[in-house]
Amino acid sequence: MTTGASATARSGLEAVTDEAGRLLVLALDHRDSLRVEFDAEDPDSVPFDTLVQFKVDLVTGFGARPTAVMLDPELSIDPILGAGLLPSSVGSLCALEAQGYLGDPDARTNQLLDGWSPARAGAVGASAAKLLVLYRPDRGATTDAQDDLIRQVVAGCGEAGLPLFVEPVPYDVVDHHDRERTVIASAERIAALGPDVIKMPFPGDVDHPERWASACRGLDDSIDVPWAILSWGVGHDVFVRQVEAACAQGCSGFMAGRAIWREAVHTADRRDVIARVALPRFDALVAAAAEARSVFA
Repeated sequence: MTTGASATARSGLEAVTDEAGRLLVLALDHRDSLRVEFDAEDPDSVPFDTLVQFKVDLVTGFGARPTAVMLDPELSIDPILGAGLLPSSVGSLCALEAQGYLGDPDARTNQLLDGWSPARAGAVGASAAKLLVLYRPDRGATTDAQDDLIRQVVAGCGEAGLPLFVEPVPYDVVDHHDRERTVIASAERIAALGPDVIKMPFPGDVDHPERWASACRGLDDSIDVPWAILSWGVGHDVFVRQVEAACAQGCSGFMAGRAIWREAVHTADRRDVIARVALPRFDALVAAAAEARSVFA
């Protein structure tokens, strides 16, 4: 597998990977979902400053451990990237998609955050851009609309010289067979649109570990761009096993958030929880990704 990144996009990929080309990324681009973590009953009531401070605390606590941190324009680009809080060895990915889909099961197409583009992400100093899309490869016009958005951002990233990470999030998954088919078919369809990396949910179902290796191999065989996995709601212990299984089959690492830092949301001593819980979890994931394939391989 090789990446077709331009020279400038390759520089961005180098900024978000380690010397072995692995992606060991801390995800902090949550917005709607982070509000739910703080208050599931009334997420809109969570103060803006509470969310910003949470992200600042995590970045400060993690220091130079991650190869990169995923940030968002609404809550973290200015107070973290703009304030120079990231160590020089840590890259950054700027999320471009708008939020606002909680509670609306019919909201299946995404839009860019108002005023944001790959060019602006590059202008504020991001190493790479990230686009999340709600995605099933079998939804006709809805899928076509999501593909058009991906093409638009691929083109914009090409002009801006930024690598693009696309994150397709499945929905209406009915069983483990549907999960595997949907994840792999989504990756195959999106890879053809020209992203530099695909950030994928784990293709194997948690209740069927006997299929994990073949599912990951099927995903890797279906695409010709690097891929990394996200936790997609599973607990940390399961995610460690998934990272190890995926990286044994060609995955280039992990890009994860809540499976690492969820316990730091509700605590009187966040610094202690980060040091005692979140950092060891991250280190365990790094160890699980020992066999990860370089994004440049």
